[in-house]
Amino acid sequence: MNVLVTGSNGFIGKNLIYRLKELDNVNIIEFDKDTPFDIIEKNIDNIDFVFHLAGINRPKDVKEFYSGNADLTSKIVKLFIDNKKEVPILITSSIQAVLDNDYGKSKKDAEDIMMKYNNSIIYRLHNVFSKWCKPNYTSVIATFCNNIANDLDIRIDDKDKELELVYIDDIIDEFISLLEGKCPSNKENNICYIKPRYKVKLGYIVDLLFEFKKSMSSIYVPRTGDDFIKKLYSTYVSYVPLDKMYSSAIKNTDERGSFTELVRTFDSGQFSVSISKPGVVRGNHYHNTKMERFIVIKGKAKITFTSIINNDSYEFFVDDTGIKIVTIPVGYTHNIVNIGDDEMILAIWCNELFDKEHPDTYFKAVDEDNVKKIV
Repeated sequence: MNVLVTGSNGFIGKNLIYRLKELDNVNIIEFDKDTPFDIIEKNIDNIDFVFHLAGINRPKDVKEFYSGNADLTSKIVKLFIDNKKEVPILITSSIQAVLDNDYGKSKKDAEDIMMKYNNSIIYRLHNVFSKWCKPNYTSVIATFCNNIANDLDIRIDDKDKELELVYIDDIIDEFISLLEGKCPSNKENNICYIKPRYKVKLGYIVDLLFEFKKSMSSIYVPRTGDDFIKKLYSTYVSYVPLDKMYSSAIKNTDERGSFTELVRTFDSGQFSVSISKPGVVRGNHYHNTKMERFIVIKGKAKITFTSIINNDSYEFFVDDTGIKIVTIPVGYTHNIVNIGDDEMILAIWCNELFDKEHPDTYFKAVDEDNVKKIV
């Protein structure tokens, strides 16, 4: 399949190009502002699909809005019509097409031209954010991510200003689905839109970005269970200098081995790892609210827990030949013993963050003599 991508070196174009390269049997014809138009003319008979992403949004002369948006669109459409080629042409417009400014009017002109083409697909895009977007250009998200990540000042005129945002991968997913023959997922009056869209206030975005900045030097990770936060965090990290892509964790060591907290979340507990020498016993305590999951990723271990109510005891023998996840219930005192000949590495997830002022940890030995079930 031969796919023409205009605006191939732009923000959306780059993201689309690299996704297209992951597909089998797709040949990409790239067209950008410095590409001679005859590259389209020479390939016209072979083109199967067009992503018309090229456009002008920051011209030196207002006339460039119309030449780069409407006139180029007209030239492409005429070429296909003259050659009796009615392949799908997808054009990216803007929500500003309904506004009375030169950029919006030039985008509306391009839409009107496309409406006369039988196989047109018109997308009005809201504010797009993600990696590879040029800062200090058209995207406040890119500018703020870049400046905050690089210790530069930002300017906020109105923290309560609400933005309506779409994420680049949601756009690319939609575009690839169209290439595969599917219909637009959200169409209104012959105009297509991307979903999901995120309505967020500028002040909220800035607060999140500074939270992300702080997390880069700690073991905390943002609340990425929230779809918008997940995508904004990925965007922010793409602007962080590579020499800031690491942080340190505290490794606590003693005669038994070591224990290290690796990741702390704001709402889903924490993840840690312990290393135990052969014969070392860890635990012999219980919790009332805190629960844990144990995963032995190296070595051999016996995990035992006993009900503090009726002394029912259970043993689990686990090793690294088949990864098992053992959930430690509340109200059971428990321990884990390294029964191998080498060190045992234990990954631990806990449903809450460790708080030394309120550890919810009560020491009590497990009942090793009355194990009723061996799993």
